[in-house]
Amino acid sequence: MRTIVLCSLLSAILFNNCASKKVTNNDDVLKEENHPVRELYLSSIEALNEGNLDLFLTNFAPEIKMYGTDGNYFGQNALRERFQNVLQQFPDMRMEIPKLTLEMLSKDVVLVNFKWKVFPMNQGPAYSGIGSGIYTYRNNKWSEILEIETVTHIAKELQVRK
Repeated sequence: MRTIVLCSLLSAILFNNCASKKVTNNDDVLKEENHPVRELYLSSIEALNEGNLDLFLTNFAPEIKMYGTDGNYFGQNALRERFQNVLQQFPDMRMEIPKLTLEMLSKDVVLVNFKWKVFPMNQGPAYSGIGSGIYTYRNNKWSEILEIETVTHIAKELQVRK
C-alpha cells in the first residue's frame, strides 16, 4: 500500500511539473556527466561517506520530503537526525551508486533515478535498492525536494531473524 501511495504521489508531482512539456526526444535525456545535478548528487554521497553531514545536507531543499527505507522524513532537520543516527550506529558505513540517470522534465526540474548499495561495515554484506528524486532550480541553485527509496535486496548476513 505504501508503495502505491508513494508512486501516486510521485506521478502527481511529475504530472504537475511537466504538464506543459512532453518529453519526446533524446535531447530531454541529460548527458549525465554534463549536468550540475549529477555533480551535486555524487558529491553529496561522497560527503556522506566521509561523515560530513553538513555538506551532505546541502543537496536537499529545506522543505525536502524523503520517503526512506526506514520511515518518512520531512525537512532538513529530520534528515539531519536520520543520518546522524545512521552515522553514529555505523561510523564506517559506505554508500555506492552503481547507476544514476537524469531526465530533464522542464528547464528547472530534473528527475534522478538511481540504484544504491549501502555497506554498513564499509565492505562485505550490503543493502541494495532503487530510488528517485526530484531536483528543482530555485534561487540560483539546484536542490532535491522529493526522494523515494526502496530496498530491493538485503544480504542474508544483515537480515533480522524473528
